[in-house]
Amino acid sequence: MIIRNTTQLLMGVPPCDENGRPLMVGGQALIEGVMMRAPQGVAMAVRRPDGSIVVRAEPYKPLTKRHKWLGLPIIRGAVSLFEMLLIGYRALEFSALEASRENSEDAVDKSSSSSKRELVFSIFIGVALAIGLFVVLPNLATHFSALPFAGRGQRLLEEHSPVLYNLISGAIRIAIFVAYVWLISRMPEVRRMFQYHGAEHKTVSAYEAGLPLTVEHARRFSTFHPRCGTTFVAIVLLVAVFVFAVFARVLLAVWPSFADLPFAARKVLLIAGHIVLMPIVAGVCFELLRLGGRYPNNPLAKVFLVPGYWFQRLTTKEPDDSMLAVAIVALEHAFAVAEEPLTVVLDSKALTEAEALAVS
Repeated sequence: MIIRNTTQLLMGVPPCDENGRPLMVGGQALIEGVMMRAPQGVAMAVRRPDGSIVVRAEPYKPLTKRHKWLGLPIIRGAVSLFEMLLIGYRALEFSALEASRENSEDAVDKSSSSSKRELVFSIFIGVALAIGLFVVLPNLATHFSALPFAGRGQRLLEEHSPVLYNLISGAIRIAIFVAYVWLISRMPEVRRMFQYHGAEHKTVSAYEAGLPLTVEHARRFSTFHPRCGTTFVAIVLLVAVFVFAVFARVLLAVWPSFADLPFAARKVLLIAGHIVLMPIVAGVCFELLRLGGRYPNNPLAKVFLVPGYWFQRLTTKEPDDSMLAVAIVALEHAFAVAEEPLTVVLDSKALTEAEALAVS
């Protein structure tokens, strides 16, 4: 049985939950495409070199819906983050294969894909690099960069000055993130991905505004969106400063002899504590992001959303109409999924005619 909500979408009537609110959707930019996630399905739409769009639609039931306890506040944030890492990596792999496929008649189901072991290994490597770059490196850099300014017998130690230490560490963390994104944005392929990121945001905004899903309607919206993953990163960077500072203070309070341990042991324990706390930080930030997305005009929500919008200036670019068309196709198929995964190719000639009608 197929869940049919595409007619509603085309008419500008978004599917709603039992409270009458539009069903929450999300997405991710891919290589020459967009992934969209609806409550009951995930769809990946990728434009091939010949102009056709290949779509992969799969039924989707979040872990937080399968197990009620995983849907509890804070817990659901960490679980959702891990789940989206899995889905996002698979979607990127799919887009990389399809974006390089020259012939639209090629068999779409015969492409090689990573085994589950390779998938888990790749995600593990990615998470390990992220921890090293955004947790370990800023912490150590704070310590060693402060040494030249330390007086005789006075060193900046996290356990003694947790707030100042983590403010400096947080600033370094933000600088690393901004520098990394700015550098990769110089690459043409990444810049196009950032344009698809903007297309995803515009399409979701048109859906949430209750407008028919056409290129013309999507085009008028901003490339910024309050529930963007970039905003999530910004909130994490801010909340981590507070959480890590509290952790150092609490650790010293419950373990007074901690200060007597060798420096290397103290540093390893502090950084290990930061790593263990990251799922909690992610869970808290997930809840803040949900509140910000639901109440974007609330003054308190803006405190968290504004830094996210600053970061989105780096990770989103203005898309062209063909990119908006891909995002629309992805969202439509996310709301129209069969009980089994389905892969279809939309002909380039038919798409050109349909896109022309959508713009007019």
